[in-house]
Amino acid sequence: MTTNESPNTKIRGSTSNESVRNWDHKHCLCGRIARVNTSWTLTNPGRRFYTCSTAKDVQGCQFFQWVDEGFSGRAFDVITHLNHRRIYLEEKLKLVEENVEQNIEKRRILKEEKMQLIEGKQALEKEIKRLGRQLKLCAFVAVATVVLMLLFW
Repeated sequence: MTTNESPNTKIRGSTSNESVRNWDHKHCLCGRIARVNTSWTLTNPGRRFYTCSTAKDVQGCQFFQWVDEGFSGRAFDVITHLNHRRIYLEEKLKLVEENVEQNIEKRRILKEEKMQLIEGKQALEKEIKRLGRQLKLCAFVAVATVVLMLLFW
């Protein structure tokens, strides 16, 4: 009774409620005070039950008893609807969180690409300056050669 699978999602089957003030202290089969849990299965949403306070896989007994009668009619429908709505919203939240993670990764990649482009731009600007100086030197050599040719011709 710990989990319940629906076609679209896996949901928790029960939750523990530490405040058992309103209920009698029941004892489980191994003599411990039973814990009150709330079922969140699709067949018994919101229904409270007693179970052993020690987990079954840690030498706990198999004690189980409903605290109250199941909900009927409108209450059951409302709880079921709210539970389905909660599941839907959890799935939507999960998709939004995945989308945020993807966007964070895309942003990181874009920042890296931007840095590479900036570095590339800086290297190209440096190369342009170097080529500009080289062009000026070539122009000076060409003019000097022409002047020398005219002087010595």
